[in-house]
Amino acid sequence: MTTPTGASARLPMGKRIREALRIAHLWIGVGLCIPFIVLGISGSYLVYHDFFDGLMGAKTEVTVSDGAARAPAEIVAAASAAAPEGFSAVLLTMPGGEGEAATVRVAPEGASFRDPRAMQILVDPATLAILGEAAGGMGGVTRIMHDLHGHFMISGDGRALVGWAGVAMLALGISGLVIWWPRPGKLKEALLVRRGAHGYRLHRDLHGAFGFWTLIVFVVVSFTGVYIAFPQTIQTGVRFLLVADAPAKAAEPVGEGPMLSLAEVVERAVAAAPDGTLAMAALSFGQGRPSQARFRVPGYDEGAPSLVVQIDPRSGAVLDISDPRQASADETFAAWQRPLHQGEGWGPVWRALVFVSGFLPLLFAITGITMWLLRRKAQAAARRLRARGRKAAA
Repeated sequence: MTTPTGASARLPMGKRIREALRIAHLWIGVGLCIPFIVLGISGSYLVYHDFFDGLMGAKTEVTVSDGAARAPAEIVAAASAAAPEGFSAVLLTMPGGEGEAATVRVAPEGASFRDPRAMQILVDPATLAILGEAAGGMGGVTRIMHDLHGHFMISGDGRALVGWAGVAMLALGISGLVIWWPRPGKLKEALLVRRGAHGYRLHRDLHGAFGFWTLIVFVVVSFTGVYIAFPQTIQTGVRFLLVADAPAKAAEPVGEGPMLSLAEVVERAVAAAPDGTLAMAALSFGQGRPSQARFRVPGYDEGAPSLVVQIDPRSGAVLDISDPRQASADETFAAWQRPLHQGEGWGPVWRALVFVSGFLPLLFAITGITMWLLRRKAQAAARRLRARGRKAAA
């Protein structure tokens, strides 16, 4: 073990720990500021991506008929009939409100979820009329932002890199709180940006005050991002803490034979969740993965955890029903991670806060790096002054 020497050895242990945290906080922030900014701004964009798609003309505007919606399987069948030859329905999104069309994604056989050949067909839910179609499932800018935020546009290990960036952001949030914590009697002063502050003081006040007031949102968004990147690892720990004796549920396809169509999956899922309103259904996009349907249930707002039905894509057997109204503590925890990260489930105020939180890495990078540069400049000036003093004394 190295024995502290010099000025650091004379500091009390608490101050030495705080100084070590300050150095770690500085270099994590400086070294990773670009990835943090990319994640933050792309995440903010995705919170309101439908709005931005509309502004850029990437969202097709349609007029739907009045009347009750037809059965989801009928909507899928109508879109399948209108699809190009060799294409089949792989994903259904039901209208989220009045005046909206149902959307059916169709793709060639064997296509991946991100295959650029995929089309989304808009269907009038009341009349089954085809209202239009658009290439892909999202606008070009939205696709880029999605790929940046999800995996830094890096195939393979990109999602893990995003997850570790989230861990680093959590470390910055916690260490920043310790470094910022004011001396007794200075709390009120530390919570505000002082009037007339400029230079180093202004940037320090902005960094500290914004860091404190946004800490909860920053930590929640960062943690949920880590969970999305490493769901199995974190869920294992949560299950151990909350329900140590409960075994993990597995819902893996077990059937044999040809794949079911999307309409068949929808019919089985709807029968398994009679009191739910279908929101989305998708075929399996990967070997060993179940087909899935999500339902809105009474008492749960838009974006809150859905009732999820998992279907064997070959046999059609219901593998699992995850109902938020009957979920265990660890299941509830898991179900809320993605809605919270995306700004959903807690109303428009939470969505706005999540949107704003995406710009915090940019603010912290500007104020933090500026403080570091100004401090280095002041230290250099102090060294020159001491050198001149020693020279004059000699």
